[in-house]
Amino acid sequence: MNYPNLIEEKLSKNIFEYDGGDLWIRENVSYWDDQDFCWNNHILKFIENTQTISEFLWKINYTIPYKNQIKDLENNQKYIVKKDNKFFCEVIKYSKEELNLVDDILLYDPKILVNFINKLKGVRKINIGINLMMPSDIFMDEDDNWIQQGLNNPEWNTSSFDPGNTDDLEDIKYIKCNIDSNIVFDFSIDDKSMKILRDNKILLV
Repeated sequence: MNYPNLIEEKLSKNIFEYDGGDLWIRENVSYWDDQDFCWNNHILKFIENTQTISEFLWKINYTIPYKNQIKDLENNQKYIVKKDNKFFCEVIKYSKEELNLVDDILLYDPKILVNFINKLKGVRKINIGINLMMPSDIFMDEDDNWIQQGLNNPEWNTSSFDPGNTDDLEDIKYIKCNIDSNIVFDFSIDDKSMKILRDNKILLV
């Protein structure tokens, strides 16, 4: 089976849910490649063809075995996929007037992102944060290292928004200037980066 596989598409609620497969069984998985596949095959078309968006969810599910299960896997034995082997990433979620974006989304053309945001009905706040597998209280900040090293996926990478990078800063300034000025931003970044955003009027407080 090719991954990610679209397993649920509810156009009435604008839900796009994908199965990203098992990160032990798949070979050298790249998160960026998975995200691009979803973006290019479904998400971008949806943005282009939809006029008003009242809610939205783009979600990718992954199966991730733990360290104590690897011995059986290396001996070519099957392991029972438990409920707590199931993780997911909500790449974009819009609900109750709040838009949640993972940092990786800012790698796309800001004009497309502006087009998407301007179609959101009643959006008041945009939250931008690092891409964590959820539930995030299990792997926390170590999830990328485990996926890369423990599960043999060295190409697995996620992005971090850095306003100290000129391109990142110019992109977010473009977005800010081309959406409703009443929409507020919230970022999960360090104090130095927050100061840069305040100095550039992205954040007002």
